[in-house]
Amino acid sequence: MSEEHKHDHEHDHEHADEHEHASQHGHEHDHEHGHQHAHDHEHAHDHEHSHEHGHGHSHGHKTHFHDPQHAAEFDRRTSGIRADLAEKLAEMLVLQGDEQILDVATGTGRVARPVAKRLMGGRVIGVDQALAMLDVGHQHADPIPAYYQCAGEADALPFKPKSFDRAFVSFSLHHFHNSEGVVKEVLRVLKNGGRFVVLDPVVEEAKDSVDIALETKINQVFRRTHGDDFRFHTASSIQRLLTKAGYRIPRTNILSYSFNQESMDGIPTGQHWLEAAEELETEAPELAARLKKNYFTWHSHGDHVHVKGSFSYALICGVKPD
Repeated sequence: MSEEHKHDHEHDHEHADEHEHASQHGHEHDHEHGHQHAHDHEHAHDHEHSHEHGHGHSHGHKTHFHDPQHAAEFDRRTSGIRADLAEKLAEMLVLQGDEQILDVATGTGRVARPVAKRLMGGRVIGVDQALAMLDVGHQHADPIPAYYQCAGEADALPFKPKSFDRAFVSFSLHHFHNSEGVVKEVLRVLKNGGRFVVLDPVVEEAKDSVDIALETKINQVFRRTHGDDFRFHTASSIQRLLTKAGYRIPRTNILSYSFNQESMDGIPTGQHWLEAAEELETEAPELAARLKKNYFTWHSHGDHVHVKGSFSYALICGVKPD
């Protein structure tokens, strides 16, 4: 059982504390007042503020997401955390129902599904360069309504300027080799006033050299599986990326999901995090201690490992200026 803590900050600093029961995640907390790592900025000016779905987009090499067997296995995985975040992404798009929506790095369309269900006359166009992922998405026994697929590169989108009312990218930004090019391409194909929502796992903002070394080690472990382009972002680095490309950032949500359980089952990329933790315990005790402070603790007993902590995910909305 994991618990999700949502921290929203309104710019007017009115305080509200709302408890809403969230599926599989205990309680959701909305805080519209100063909190350490939460921001929901509903003002129009730009901000200086800046785990598992990569398909090798914009890479110079192909990853295992191009393998049909892996693509099918990926599509079968379930996670309450992912499902909850997908619903929140759909909400942040603020849909009327008739929009043309771009799903960047769509994969098998798992996040497109809750978005498409909100449409009446609109459609979702999913683009991906991993054909194996697109094939699996095309073969769903329960087809996604109003969903169409397109093969293409995320940083060279095969669409005319101002083609879409909305766009989103989920669980993929940390895989892009050319993330700056991707967000610029999305800006190009968005209509003026269009929304682009980014959903991605984020690491803590580095406060000292130990945090920097820990982030480096975590990325090294993940690159063994996901390739040399893998890099976790922070919420502020995503905000800077969007602001630099020309978006204004009206809203940012940081959502933390707590867990206290045996194994990392059901936690996106949890097994890779545990791999990093166990290596650090023997190789770099200082970094292991910081990982325990920032993310989670782990205790082995027999063939089992008990884990307790939390991981954070950023939902950031960028708007193309009129």
